[in-house]
Amino acid sequence: MKKHITLFVMTWCVIVHSQMTIKVSYESISKPKINYNGFSFPESQKAEIERQILQNAKKPEKYILYYENGNSFFQRDPSENVHSTQQKTEYYRMRDKVGIYRLSDYIVEEFYGYYPMDNVSIEFSDETQVIENYTCKLALYKIGDTVNKVWYTEDIPVSAGPYNYYNVPGLILKVENPNLLCYAVNISKNVDKKDIKKMNNELEVYEGEELERKNGEGRQKMLGNSRQKADKLMKNIQNK
Repeated sequence: MKKHITLFVMTWCVIVHSQMTIKVSYESISKPKINYNGFSFPESQKAEIERQILQNAKKPEKYILYYENGNSFFQRDPSENVHSTQQKTEYYRMRDKVGIYRLSDYIVEEFYGYYPMDNVSIEFSDETQVIENYTCKLALYKIGDTVNKVWYTEDIPVSAGPYNYYNVPGLILKVENPNLLCYAVNISKNVDKKDIKKMNNELEVYEGEELERKNGEGRQKMLGNSRQKADKLMKNIQNK
């Protein structure tokens, strides 16, 4: 009898949490990948460009995750001042889909890419850490060849997290890998549902080889913007 009661309570808790609405604020620091796209600069100027890029990368960027009824939406904090030439960050997770949708924004064209996340393997650990007053467990989350440390709390047993991280038995509050540190700074159940953005039904969705082709085309379209930004950065350096 006790066993049945315990099972009922656990099932009821999972159902209650899956129906809740949560807002999580994160701060994220990424190690930038510097690509000159074939542009030629003297080594001294390259060193200064890279110094400025790395210096700016030390400043945390703010992001927000919304979770509602098994679905989640992750985006750059709208209150942040984002340059118009920067790509948008939007990830969507639907409760009836295994993978995630990501907005591909190439300034001149927008579309969604669907990523099935079938190259993920997870190894669970007994190691714990307290984040924002929640006890979190560690999972080694391998995507392709990249091993990530993912810290999740079973106190909020929902499958959600920043970027394309989810698929563990609790809300993810921290992600670490050699190129990224993303950590929660606030968790709230007081959510204005008008802030939860839905996918735009007017945009195309691509996956597989077709998605690779569209992303390749988008990168080519952005080369002109890259040259413009590089020229602007060079002018700033020369004017110092």
